[in-house]
Amino acid sequence: MRLIGAIASGEVPPANEYQDALSALNGLIKAWQVSGVHVWALGEGTVFLQPGQARYGIGGGGADQVAQAYAATVVSALAVAGVAQVTVAAAAGIAVGSRIGILLDAGGMFWSSVLSVAGGTVYLASGLPGPASAGAVVIGYGAPCARPLKIVGARAVDLATGVETPLVPMSRLDYANLSGKVSPGGAPTQYFYDPQLGSGIFSVYPAPLDARAAVAFTCQLPLQDVGGAADQADVPQEWISALRFALAVELAPEYDCPPPRFEMLKAMAAEKFAVVAQWDREPEGTATGPFGQPVYRMIAGALRLCGAVGPQEVPRLGLVENAFASLNAMVQAWQASGIHVWAEEDCTLFLQPGQVRYLIGAGSADAVAVSSQCVETVLAAAGVAAQASVAAVGSIAAGWQVGIWLDGGGVFWTGVAAVAGTGLTLASALPSAASAGARVVAYPGAMVRPLRVPAARRRQFAGTGGQAIEIPLVPMSRLDYANVPNKTVPGMVTQFFYDPQLGAGVLHVWPAPVDSGSAVVLTAQRPLVPFADLGAVPDFPDEWLAAMRWNLAVELWPEYNGSGNPAQYGLLKQEAVGKLMVAQAWDREPQSVLFGAGCGPAGRAG
Repeated sequence: MRLIGAIASGEVPPANEYQDALSALNGLIKAWQVSGVHVWALGEGTVFLQPGQARYGIGGGGADQVAQAYAATVVSALAVAGVAQVTVAAAAGIAVGSRIGILLDAGGMFWSSVLSVAGGTVYLASGLPGPASAGAVVIGYGAPCARPLKIVGARAVDLATGVETPLVPMSRLDYANLSGKVSPGGAPTQYFYDPQLGSGIFSVYPAPLDARAAVAFTCQLPLQDVGGAADQADVPQEWISALRFALAVELAPEYDCPPPRFEMLKAMAAEKFAVVAQWDREPEGTATGPFGQPVYRMIAGALRLCGAVGPQEVPRLGLVENAFASLNAMVQAWQASGIHVWAEEDCTLFLQPGQVRYLIGAGSADAVAVSSQCVETVLAAAGVAAQASVAAVGSIAAGWQVGIWLDGGGVFWTGVAAVAGTGLTLASALPSAASAGARVVAYPGAMVRPLRVPAARRRQFAGTGGQAIEIPLVPMSRLDYANVPNKTVPGMVTQFFYDPQLGAGVLHVWPAPVDSGSAVVLTAQRPLVPFADLGAVPDFPDEWLAAMRWNLAVELWPEYNGSGNPAQYGLLKQEAVGKLMVAQAWDREPQSVLFGAGCGPAGRAG
């Protein structure tokens, strides 16, 4: 109040003005919470799980058990159902009034309160609903955890061993889109925190099978209000000056502070806040957390380039999330350039007699695989029912797709249910005979829908003692294929047309194959993999990262600058275009000398 001239030196503010200023101070402190830079307000908590329960309330006096700190011990002698006491190995940390949890033999955690403690015997407010054997985990805690503003990380804790396993955070929509949220599935691997009013909602997925694990979390706790003159502000000493000047700016409009003085105070308050906020940082993690991860660094660099944050400022979570969404949108748009040679793969489409139309993508019944992942072998003995013995298993494993060439023609495709030695147990029984020596092909997963198929070859399988040969196929346009009068005429495949429909692409061959003695090996431009999270490995080589950062800054510019400073935007865009052109110029392969540009194998327009 002295800073804004409301009172003179040595003067005591009137009681009503003091209360007004106190309210403003508490409002300011609450507003500072959103900056997320207060390391002194970061704390730890632990949610104790129950079988089949996926949602837990934190704060607000709910029935769920969430502790700031706890003591763990074990039952030292069998406690039978109905007793209201338990003997523990060590009673340290368990006091009268504490909450106490006892892991029952049935797998759930029974919670009560402590009436008294005598030596190693703890007397409970209510009897056990079931037995707890010697060695069962016992948890005791006093203060429940307050409602966190944010949960920045969480780990599953084995209560028996203390081993901690990091959990993967989910967004609201990620969690909402999950099915079977309350179906017990084992140890939780993911979490979502919803900071509702009253109490926050902490959700885990999958729902735990039992209470043998808990979830420890690191959270940002609310800053405490100042109740009166005797209270201390919930800030360390180095923040007092920043708080004083910020409060002066907060109060200035109420007291008609002269504009020059107000501007001076505002500038000083901003400077002091920036200094202590920059100091109020912890070392950036290199193994966990976003700060040491390449995607986060790229996003932070783009936000600095477009002026959304200052040179030394750490971007707020909301800025990072928005930029992350823009980054994925930009990556998807870049697919249209078709020049990403690292995203081109050789794939094999296994033909069936008389079939001219094949779907490529998730959920397709047709057999299309990345060529390098295919394992080829032969039957060591005739297949019987759902059993097949092969000459060499290689890397074939349960869950793979397997194709067996039948004596009557055609290929039978099914899944591998189990592998034992050289024997394969099939998910479905063979529909007809397959003799020893019959070709067998297996692969781990289906090919994703290609964006383009610039080239394809017919691969004629080798006979006994022979060698497979590949013959280029002629690509057809949509109208070329549409104008073919007899699309199902039998023969040797010589041409193809690829239609990149949504969901699954459609590859047409002509003429229709007369047998299963050949396959189509195609060069496919696969979609670029979007970033799943800040820890994802970019689906780009390192030499593209600078182009990504500068072009992301251009992508973000309108959100943070609008029509401001067009000259700076022009320079930023020019640099982004230049870096993209350099990366594109490098990302080329030699043109084919056998086929024209944009035509045939390896041909590309432009």
